[in-house]
Amino acid sequence: MSVIKQLEQIYPSIMTDIRDQDEKPPHYLWFKTDSEEIIGIKKDEIHAHDSHLLSIFLTPVHFEQASMTERERHWTTYLESREYRPEVMNWPHNYRFMLFRIEDPSTDKEIIKEAFQSLFPQKMPLLWISEWEGFIIEEIFSDQQEVLSFEGIPDVLMSDFYTNIQFFLSEFSDNLNDAPQILEWAKRGAEIARDHKLHAVVTYKDIIPYLYLEALPDDQWKHIKRSVFAEVLDDKELLQTVRVFLEAGSNTTLAAKKLYMHRNSLQYRVDKFIEKTGLDIKQFNGALITYLALLQLDY
Repeated sequence: MSVIKQLEQIYPSIMTDIRDQDEKPPHYLWFKTDSEEIIGIKKDEIHAHDSHLLSIFLTPVHFEQASMTERERHWTTYLESREYRPEVMNWPHNYRFMLFRIEDPSTDKEIIKEAFQSLFPQKMPLLWISEWEGFIIEEIFSDQQEVLSFEGIPDVLMSDFYTNIQFFLSEFSDNLNDAPQILEWAKRGAEIARDHKLHAVVTYKDIIPYLYLEALPDDQWKHIKRSVFAEVLDDKELLQTVRVFLEAGSNTTLAAKKLYMHRNSLQYRVDKFIEKTGLDIKQFNGALITYLALLQLDY
């Protein structure tokens, strides 16, 4: 039985090759088979995990090119060709990439785009990478232009769309020649943020410690865990206390407030960790080693 025949049994709405039609039916996700046949499936028949599974053996296809703004088309051409042409439009003085990922790919993309655009005083280029991922290019044309603050925004958007939305923010740059490399770097950063289940808004600075963890071979990490942290690995409460202590800048009073405990109790746990591991987390070297390990342990 062919792949399409099997899919027809699961998704009754499936449509086959429509590449010659001028208008594509709305509310469909589109895929290409190995034989170059285009198929469409209604979004409301695809659950969030289905789209990921389908993309393993089918190639997602996007038909948004025709609805792109002129700026979005120029940015797309540049990022794909990596040939910067200053004459084609008024390029920004500064820019950054704001990658986003929507947990439920069936969410209407046009409504998502409208909501994102409403965050800015003027329209920003928004380009899709897949049915659940894309990026906004925040363009800055003058020193007086206000930069978007993300405080509270993810919570508002998630309550509006009833789905989780994650953002990754690249650095600002005034060098347009670097744009393709910065975008690739941002994509990698967003991937690391997802792998380590970081918070809803992550910046390029937040993932720097994880880059060191990614570079550490598994066999070496296992040796570190076995030789240094063996006596505390099962004490989740202790490890969580130490992480809060370190993230509070090793400030015992502040950490105790965050943990709703007496500072003497927190100090006892810190001393217990130092005794069991031999790592003095009150000193910079011990704190650095321990914090990186706690990130790897997901505590």
